[in-house]
Amino acid sequence: MSEDISQLLASFNDPVRLFGHFTYFLLILSVLMRNIAWLRALAIGSGVTKIIYRTFFVYDPVSIFWEAVFVLVNLGQLALMWWENRRRTLTPEEETFISMFQPALPFAAAADLLRAGYWHEAPAGSMLTVQGQALNALIYLSEGDVRIEAGGRPVARCGPGDFLGEMTWQSGAPATGTAVAETAVRYLRFERSQLETAMRKRPVLGFAMQASFNRNLIGKLVRANETRAAAPA
Repeated sequence: MSEDISQLLASFNDPVRLFGHFTYFLLILSVLMRNIAWLRALAIGSGVTKIIYRTFFVYDPVSIFWEAVFVLVNLGQLALMWWENRRRTLTPEEETFISMFQPALPFAAAADLLRAGYWHEAPAGSMLTVQGQALNALIYLSEGDVRIEAGGRPVARCGPGDFLGEMTWQSGAPATGTAVAETAVRYLRFERSQLETAMRKRPVLGFAMQASFNRNLIGKLVRANETRAAAPA
């Protein structure tokens, strides 16, 4: 046992064997990376150095072949990541929505989210939701003002940056209120099936959506309290 340890320690004084140790050091370092791009980049570096080591210092054609496959697979995955995250031009409206939804959202996830929705416009007086009726969609208001009614009485107002139907979307229950456009509105509508497909593909969207709902709900409560405080006794 002590002889094996002595040989291991001696290998660190041999430049050739030290290079072999370095290939494994890169592989271990790649596993420690939390960023998947860095993980794959370091894994590629480890594979390339192993190919060099097995070609010029300790020849092993089997290792060379499988290390080459390892490098090619990781190169392909990096190329796929680049393709998915390549930036396309977003409209100012889309940029505003993403910054509100989750500013740090990876671009590939943001693109899938936007593809899951459709932009609509509606004139004043339109009903975007109806109390007691199913709403298999989530609505994000981009422009315009909306009045929320319950039992025929106004209970709240929503404007640009607000979601409509988020509680119904999460619970699957009928709409708890009727949303009436007080002005012409423009909104982004996500059908449940398409949004759920995007969330299965990009699990990060589920966490980002819940955080966005919470922020939006807090804003609605603050505005509701301010409205009550300003109302005459």
